[in-house]
Amino acid sequence: MTPDAPRVARLGGRFGCALTVDVEEWYHTCLVPGYVNPADRPPLCQELDWLLPEFLGMLADAGCTATFFVLGEVAERMPRQVREIAEAGHEIGSHGYLHLRATDRSPRAFAADLRRAKALLEDLVGKPVLGFRAPEWSLRSLGNARLPLVAEAGFLYDSSLAPCAFSGRPTNPRFASRLNWRSRELLEFPPLTFGGVLRLPAGSWTGRLASPETLVLAALDHRDHGGLPVAVVHPWEVSGRPTPGRLTGLAWFVHETGRLGYAQRFRELLRTLPWESIADAACLHEQHANLAPPLQVLVDDATGSAGAPVSAI
Repeated sequence: MTPDAPRVARLGGRFGCALTVDVEEWYHTCLVPGYVNPADRPPLCQELDWLLPEFLGMLADAGCTATFFVLGEVAERMPRQVREIAEAGHEIGSHGYLHLRATDRSPRAFAADLRRAKALLEDLVGKPVLGFRAPEWSLRSLGNARLPLVAEAGFLYDSSLAPCAFSGRPTNPRFASRLNWRSRELLEFPPLTFGGVLRLPAGSWTGRLASPETLVLAALDHRDHGGLPVAVVHPWEVSGRPTPGRLTGLAWFVHETGRLGYAQRFRELLRTLPWESIADAACLHEQHANLAPPLQVLVDDATGSAGAPVSAI
């Protein structure tokens, strides 16, 4: 435990299966610094204007809802489409304003970005924005000093701490948890992994390479063990079209690996489980209205006390 790490307690309850969508353009990759900051970005083709309507139609056909973590920069350019997402029954969450790594920004700049994006989205949809996901999972670990700033900005939950190497830490919670600092609390809903001890992300290129059956079994196993499986997708992943711009090196590998045929595999995944938003899967709307989340806190077996410090749950 580092001085900034919270006390962690696993949440109990009967959860649904959550689908989450990171709403960003194909070029919002932190692996290409010249693309993510609008001040430095060259002219690039934008796809969300047609991708979002197609994606919403795909979800409607499958009878699914989702949490859309919308980038503030995108919301400012496409306010009508953000409202349409909310009006279709989906949850709006925040992906920050700029797609910059949290760890590359000072705590003060990160906090300002959090508040700017939250205020923009709440003004657009006319309701509280409860959830946040950091660009590129860049909060990384429980000990990141920027994590409590998410709670300070007024968010009820975070979904940024991947419980696997590289994108996160294997010591991050695998199950829905309550994070508690001395004066702040935050719920954490980590993304789903698969592959047993390997803990491969069920999203990104590893998830695109996996069969729908593999991901469904991982989600069901996670739920059977009392968890809330959180699937992750980007609209550009299911476009079924070539990327309209140039990526090279690691950025190309992460973006393109497994994308061929993934649109059909994703449709199969949608049809198999009753996907819904994080807010619905965890009944967060009612909890936020009561200002006192009643989710059950499970006792930590190692210490016999709820909310005791743990490195992995």
